[in-house]
Amino acid sequence: MNYKDERCTSSGDLRAVIASEGAIRLTDAQLLSLVLGTGSSGRGVAVIAGDTINAAGGISGLADCSYRELCRIRGIGPAKAAAIISALELGRRAMAGAVPGARLSSSADVYSSFWPSMVSERVEVFTCAMVDAKLRLIRTEVISKGTLTASIVHPREAFRPAVRNAASGVIFVHNHPSGDPLPSDEDRRITGRLGEVGRILGIPLLDHVVVGAEGSYYSFADAGNLVPRSNGYRGMVLR
Repeated sequence: MNYKDERCTSSGDLRAVIASEGAIRLTDAQLLSLVLGTGSSGRGVAVIAGDTINAAGGISGLADCSYRELCRIRGIGPAKAAAIISALELGRRAMAGAVPGARLSSSADVYSSFWPSMVSERVEVFTCAMVDAKLRLIRTEVISKGTLTASIVHPREAFRPAVRNAASGVIFVHNHPSGDPLPSDEDRRITGRLGEVGRILGIPLLDHVVVGAEGSYYSFADAGNLVPRSNGYRGMVLR
């Protein structure tokens, strides 16, 4: 069987390729065909898969499509749109290193854990990472999603999940869709306010990491903008 031959589109054929050679051997359209399962409106699933990828402008564009946008593509109804979004979300979660129990003992740990889940975001996403006394991740929670250039964060809302989960410390992480990780004046102001609230609540702000393009980030702890803590969280070389 030639996996590159687009005529090999039956679910049985594609499953056989995955079983013998792995999913990496399939084209984007063939993988999407397996997610969709069946055709509709008299059109085969392979045709619908190819048309869907073309309509979205490629796989990266498909990842940015909303549920409603997918439903407007010919042959993609509510069930297929939900299946596509679910598959993409599973992929994002699999990429993300921020899993409960992971140790976040440096800004490098934070960056490597959160960059995969933020790389495709087109707006700023502000996330709270809650850790225990040994800097092990308890859980993460998205505090806000903003515009292309800013997110809206209120300290009360930012610390609410940390209080609820009895966290020993918090690390805030947000992305800059522009790719430039240098903090804005507003980033600096909100970090100062978050630090004050953390001191009042007894839940120290260990770091605030701004994630930029691949390989770039800014850590307020590394830059010396936060009060040093003796719990083991260490700074790295500022990037």
